[in-house]
Amino acid sequence: MSGPARRLRALAGSVLGRPAGSPSPSALVVAFPALGAALGELRRRLDPSAPAGMPPHVTVLYPFAAGAGRDRSVVDRLEATFAPLAAFPVRFDRVGWFGERVLYLVPDPADRFAELTAAVAAAFPDLPPYGGAFDTVVPHLTVGEDAPRRQLRRAAAVLEGVLPLEAAVSGIWLMEGGGPSGWRCAHSFELRSP
Repeated sequence: MSGPARRLRALAGSVLGRPAGSPSPSALVVAFPALGAALGELRRRLDPSAPAGMPPHVTVLYPFAAGAGRDRSVVDRLEATFAPLAAFPVRFDRVGWFGERVLYLVPDPADRFAELTAAVAAAFPDLPPYGGAFDTVVPHLTVGEDAPRRQLRRAAAVLEGVLPLEAAVSGIWLMEGGGPSGWRCAHSFELRSP
């Protein structure tokens, strides 16, 4: 396992193994609940975040500030960060891989998601994407992770038959939870009309 993968796995372990009563970890995501019909069964079987309540999504920033949904100053800063940014359409027309352990959909335009991440990282410089585990953040919608390679390859073939998928990016969700209680949307931030 590479250094960044080890760091990310340790980060996930710290989220899942947090002490009782400590603030919930959070994530900023562009959620695509409408894609649940097309991706739901595959994600339920292959992506551990799906049964925990995380909808199909492209991550904007994870991990984000623990307990952020209850901190008005954080919510206000996020609202100010997202207010000038415009909504946009997205198309997922191909699959991608991180090694052989993560199967994902490639968003087009990917650079618009990178702009969302850069805006949040600039507003919250002490919270680098993925805890700084990666030099480059690749926007993606995870379909499967750490599942048997054969199942991931089968899922990729199924996806090739249903792509392209199209959706609108109209807002960002602040998700909290991630532990045994699962994920929930604590706040949503609308992007301005184009």
